[in-house]
Amino acid sequence: MSKKLSLQTKIILLFSTVIVATMSVAIIFNSYTFNDAMKKTYVSQLKGITTTINGGYEESRSIDNVQTIFDYIKHREENVIKLNLHTMNENEHAIIASTDRSLIGSSSPDVLTPTLNSGKTLISHTKNQDIHIVRMVAPLLEDGMSVGAIELYLDNSNEMAIIQDRIKWMTIVGILISLILMILLWVIIRRLLVLPLMTLREAAVSIQRGKDYEDVELNASQEINEVAVAFNEMVYNLEDRYQKSVTDPLTGIYNSAYFKNHLSDVIASSKRLEQPMALLFCDIDNFKRLNDHEGHIYGDKVLKSISEVILKHIRPQDTVCRYGGEEFVIIMPNTDEMTAKSVAERVRHMVALNGHESILTPITISIGIAIFPDDTDEENLVHMADKAMYTAKSLGKNRVVTARDLATYRSQDYTRKTDDQKWILDTIISLTKTVELKDSYTHSHSEMVSKYAGTLASSMGLTDEEVKKISIAGLLHDVGKIGVPDHILNKEDRLTDEEYEMMKSHPVLGYNILACVDELEETLPYVLYHHERPDGKGYPEGLKKDEIPLGARILSVADAFHSMTSERPYRKAPLSIETAIKELKKGKGTQFDSEIVDQFIKVIEEIRLQSPEDVVDRFNRSCPVTNWDLTNSQK
Repeated sequence: MSKKLSLQTKIILLFSTVIVATMSVAIIFNSYTFNDAMKKTYVSQLKGITTTINGGYEESRSIDNVQTIFDYIKHREENVIKLNLHTMNENEHAIIASTDRSLIGSSSPDVLTPTLNSGKTLISHTKNQDIHIVRMVAPLLEDGMSVGAIELYLDNSNEMAIIQDRIKWMTIVGILISLILMILLWVIIRRLLVLPLMTLREAAVSIQRGKDYEDVELNASQEINEVAVAFNEMVYNLEDRYQKSVTDPLTGIYNSAYFKNHLSDVIASSKRLEQPMALLFCDIDNFKRLNDHEGHIYGDKVLKSISEVILKHIRPQDTVCRYGGEEFVIIMPNTDEMTAKSVAERVRHMVALNGHESILTPITISIGIAIFPDDTDEENLVHMADKAMYTAKSLGKNRVVTARDLATYRSQDYTRKTDDQKWILDTIISLTKTVELKDSYTHSHSEMVSKYAGTLASSMGLTDEEVKKISIAGLLHDVGKIGVPDHILNKEDRLTDEEYEMMKSHPVLGYNILACVDELEETLPYVLYHHERPDGKGYPEGLKKDEIPLGARILSVADAFHSMTSERPYRKAPLSIETAIKELKKGKGTQFDSEIVDQFIKVIEEIRLQSPEDVVDRFNRSCPVTNWDLTNSQK
């Protein structure tokens, strides 16, 4: 039962009980003290009477004189009911004098024996109807010896009435004082303790219910005020920690942890209100390429900028979160497909509009939409929106696709992939032919590097998929020479420092050219870093050892070997295979990866043992590069 009472009620009941108990004890004690004082007064009065009787008897030794005293006292004292004198008479104690003459000669009751025998004084209180009687028995003294007993009856009804009236008023006053104290204590405790604590409790409940928090300001005791200050600081610390736990530190918007909880709340509300809600999955197009071109610091600025664009062009009731990497999600309560698509198109358009400010890579965004419960259930909502977003990217990016559109796009998927693959192959062939027009050595060189690299990669136990990527990279590794002037490419003398710096730019130029083809994305690092060296003296970034991708290290050995064993503008007579192998060995650990050089030499030696014909001719009869299937290389 006590658990159901409020704190305020418990405190008031506690203090009320203490006050009532204290006042009750005080009233009982005062009543007892007053009653005891009245009794002592009676005793004193009775002793005075018996002393007077004993004095008269001592002087006269006459029973008649005692009777006279009895009659006098009875006449003067209105509250004296009766006086009896008990002495020994013919071997028994009897009444020999009394204000009631009819009692003279009566035997003394046994109750007087202690007084008659040993001189003890006896006092008792009795009540006869409404009369309160005090009975006192005192010894009759003669020469200091007890020779009888004086029995006195007093009517103390008036005194008892006074006592009862006094007790009644004391009780009334005590109750009034208790009530006043309880009211005062209730007011003081309520103001200084209960109300501040209730205010703190309401603040805690409001936080629990997710309401906006306002500072708790109390006018209470110093200790309670200090508790309020500590409570405010604790709440702000907790809010700060919570905000940090649900906020993406880069963009300042909510993170994926908040997204999961908030999505569940919005779905629950959608069920309860029987309203649709929309989930938008947004992914920045070509973000990896942008990071590679501009650097991660610029990529972070782009993420922050796009989050601001999204926030600016969604509705106030919508929530945007960073889902991870370059992905954002937008939760839209009470939203149908038409409204969601309108907002998504506005966001897509504004991102593309702002994205053209990028120097090298235009920034666009692909968006997938799923509607609950129209398109899917709660468990598959995120999957459907994500699937729609990836469909948008596969259709060329920078577009919006709804979950309802997926069925239509599936039927077109096979045809699109076939056309894309043909276009990719045509692009590769066009690029190689363009380089061939500028440098007559480049075409055969790229093809042979591709074959060397593919054979070497296969002998190292790499997967067929990885072998294909490295072979394609070998075919395209020098495509950046399109941007190098012809007089530098075909110069027979030693290049100047300026010309050499321009020649060193061809891996970056090739990377930028090929980066526009999504399906070649995984081969790009091999093209970009095929002139890096394990000792860190390569270009364009000076990577060392395992920092250089494996495919690029393979290309580096294949590229150098074919360059040494073929005609070049600066060297008409090619080196022999033995001399080229010696040069590869000389560059182990500095210019080339040691293990790859050893494996390549092993491959060359095995080919030479198996066939006396020229190694180059053997590679020339390998399978043409144009037969490679690039579908499985897509991201």
